[in-house]
Formats: sequence, C-alpha cells, structure tokens
Amino acid sequence: MEKLQLTSSSTTTRANINTGVNPVVRFIRYLPILLFAAVFHTQAQSDDEIINKLYRDSYQFWQQIREPNGVYRDGFQLSNKQSVRGSIANAGMGLVALAIGHAQGWQPNAENLALQTLTTLSGNTPGFTPARNAAGCYMHFFNVHTGQAMSKDFSPIDTDIMLLGATFIKNYFSKNQQIGQLVDQLLASVDQAKFIGDPIKGQIALSMNANGEPSGAWTIPFNEYMIVAWLAKQQSKDDNSAANQLWSRHYQTPKNLKKALFGKAQTPVLSVSNKRYVTMFTFLFNYYLVHHFSNSPEYVQAMKNAAKADFSWWQEQDIKQWQPYEWGTGAGATITGYNADRIFNRGSRDENPYQIVSPHILSGFSPVKPSVKADLVAMYRAGPDKAIYQLSPEVSVLWRYSLKQKHWRAKAVQGVDFSTMLFGLAALPDFLGADFFNRYNTLE
Repeated sequence: MEKLQLTSSSTTTRANINTGVNPVVRFIRYLPILLFAAVFHTQAQSDDEIINKLYRDSYQFWQQIREPNGVYRDGFQLSNKQSVRGSIANAGMGLVALAIGHAQGWQPNAENLALQTLTTLSGNTPGFTPARNAAGCYMHFFNVHTGQAMSKDFSPIDTDIMLLGATFIKNYFSKNQQIGQLVDQLLASVDQAKFIGDPIKGQIALSMNANGEPSGAWTIPFNEYMIVAWLAKQQSKDDNSAANQLWSRHYQTPKNLKKALFGKAQTPVLSVSNKRYVTMFTFLFNYYLVHHFSNSPEYVQAMKNAAKADFSWWQEQDIKQWQPYEWGTGAGATITGYNADRIFNRGSRDENPYQIVSPHILSGFSPVKPSVKADLVAMYRAGPDKAIYQLSPEVSVLWRYSLKQKHWRAKAVQGVDFSTMLFGLAALPDFLGADFFNRYNTLE
C-alpha cells in the first residue's frame, strides 16, 4: 500500500508539494500500476459498476488515512514517504465518512470507530494531547501520534469543520449516549464568540494565538467561514451578540451577500466582491455541513448558480480537445504546490493558470447538477492518464489533472478537499440521496 502525505488544504496555511520528478523516472515508478489500470479498463464495465466502484473506493480513501487512535492524516501521498501530520478538519470529514460507510453497510463497526475518534479529540486517549488554545480552538496540523502542534496558528475554520462533523455523527448515532456526551462537551469547550470580529464588516478570524485571541487577519463574506458563523450563532444566547448580528446581517439570507456576475448569461455567483469569485469548495462545504444552507431553497439555488458558472467557465476556455465532462474548479495539489483555483471573467487575472480539473468539485455539485453521474463515469472511462489515481491495486479514485500540462500528475490527495468526492457520490439518488446530509447536519 502506498504511504500517506502531509499536505495543507487550509485557507491559512499552504504546504509545498514537490512535483519535480523526471517524467521517465515517474513512468518507471508507476509502470506496474499503470499496466494494472490499463488491463482493468479493457474490461467491459457498465455505468453502474463504475459509479459503484468510484463510490466505494472514495470511502476507502478515508480508511487509508485513518490512524488507529481515530485521527486522520492530512492526505494520501502517492510516493513512499511517510508523514505523521494530521488535520483537525479531516477528523470532521472522516466522521461524516463513517456515517456514510455505516449507512451503506460497509462499516458495521462505525459506531465504535467514531467513539474512538471523539475520545482522542477530547484528549482522553493515553499519550495523545490535542494542541488547543485558551479559547478551545484546535491547531489545524498536529502529530497524529501525540497531538503535538505541527503548525503555528490555531484555526477556527478547521476546528469548526471538525465540530460539525462531530455533530453529524452524533445525529446519525442518536441513541449512543457516549457519542452524544462527547460531542456536547466538544461543542461547549470551544468559545465561538472569540472567532467573531466586527459584525458589520462580517469579520471572522482566520487564525488565533495561544491566548485565545485573533491573530489579526480576518475574512469577510461570502466563503466557507459561514461554517464558523453558523456555530457561533448557535452557541450565542444573546440576540444582540456580535455572532447574532453578523449572522442576521450577512448569512441569514443570500440576498444580503455580494454577487459576481459570470459570463454571457450574467449568472449571479455569491462571492466576497462583485468582480472576483470564491473557489467552489466554499459552496460544497457549506451545503454538506451547514443545515441552514442545505435546507434553504435560496442557498441551494445559489449553489446551482455556482455549478452553472463553473461549467460555463470551462466551456468558454480555448482548450483543444476539451470534453464536456471536464469541469470543476477547486483546491488541491497543483503544479507549483497547493492552490485554490477559481473561475474568472475574460480579461481578469488568470486564477487557474494550469487549467486543472477538480473531479471532487464536480462530484460535490451532484445535488444541483443532474449530469454529475454521467460526467464522473465519462471521466473514469477516459482512462488512467487523466483523472484516475491508484491508491493501491484495489483502490482507485478520481483526482486533479491539468489540461495544459497533460503529463503532470499530483503527488498527493488532500483529505479535506477530497471529501466532496465522497459526499457528492453519496448524495446521488442511486445511493443515500441529498436528504441524507440535510437530515444529519442539524444543530439543536
């Protein structure tokens, strides 16, 4: 089995990925896997067989990066290097993955695995002490064996992704009192009010220091920090608190948010400004984790607009031999390291210079774009020299590839980014359906 990689997918920390491997060396290294994949692809497979394989293998990814103590590594490296770096955001996404695995009948012991994860995150596993600050905020990156910090700043967004994943598994295993108590304790142990800045501006802290205070950098709506705003609102009991003011002024309805108009159709896309777009995982993280988003026809329509704009962007590019199944603009490994790619209007700054397709973004849009299943099948049928990456002889997933530098292959699969591949597949009508997420992403 291939080993695991540490790589960043945080909005505040970026890891550098070494991609300078001689193409001949790379070809020789992966020749056995490529031959296996080539043989595998010559076998006749129906669309349903392909989509079932992609779904099951996308779940297996999460078991590949899970540690015995229940935490999750930052990603999967397609080389022989080992890493001890874990991601607190991946712990949340991994808990959602466990609910999917159990619902599909793949992981009968998911309840015990979830309990192990929550126990470790709570600091109750011998030898593991999670790095946290005075406000209860977790360090994004940590040593998977000890919990010791492996980055400088404590991260509100990664902490809250973990907490919403924990809430998801609590709701799914609603009869398990141990899980419920641990999740409630985790939620209460984080002072969400500390993450909120000026509610008029919509400020949320990008990072925190050890004393539990913001480090000085803020984000403004609209982005995935809706996750933080949602948790802060739920925790606050004061209608006049900064958290409640921020929520009602900015996130209560998408009518309050800025929109950038894309393309000839002038499709309105929620963003931080009227000219620049957010990366598409913003919509997907919010949809799968924030009940107010997934349960709102207005927000779901905003997500549909984002999918339309993304697909239209690829249509409008001058790319030879582009295929209609090739779309999806998001974050992950890229030719120069790690990047959160974005769509952009003609004449604006190029924010996807290598024309990198993100299959996990495509998949994540399944609740609002009916073509997703057929697109994923077509992408898989295109063969192993594009989107297919072998994690082991038995497990293959779809991951990022470049239409500009066709011989480039990613060196790692970042977990938090890859999560929307699994979630989007689970949301297909063939499997659990979109209501699975809307049912269990609630907060009481």
